[in-house]
Amino acid sequence: MSSQPLAWIRLELLPLADQTSLSSKVVWWNPDQRIIEGEGAQELMDLVESAKQKGVLQTGNGSLVEITDPLHQPTELAAVLAQCYWVIPQPVSSSGENPPLEPEKSKLN
Repeated sequence: MSSQPLAWIRLELLPLADQTSLSSKVVWWNPDQRIIEGEGAQELMDLVESAKQKGVLQTGNGSLVEITDPLHQPTELAAVLAQCYWVIPQPVSSSGENPPLEPEKSKLN
């Protein structure tokens, strides 16, 4: 097995309860290449650009996160997306890939 880290992160995005105009989506993010791909990627790019223009975002716990390069910095992208979505990240080797399903654990009786 390769010890090299996976290049892509599959992001499952579930809208927060107060974000009724948004829908769930799955996108793929490559922080080294600074790209987001998939259906809904442009909507996320608009959120990223808006956050970069603001320069700082407040998190749910009241702390501030400086936004300079969210397509490269995981903490910055997390702060941007957390404004609207619950985020479920999963590393994958390529864009469009879904992570393997975990095998069911057998129950011992």
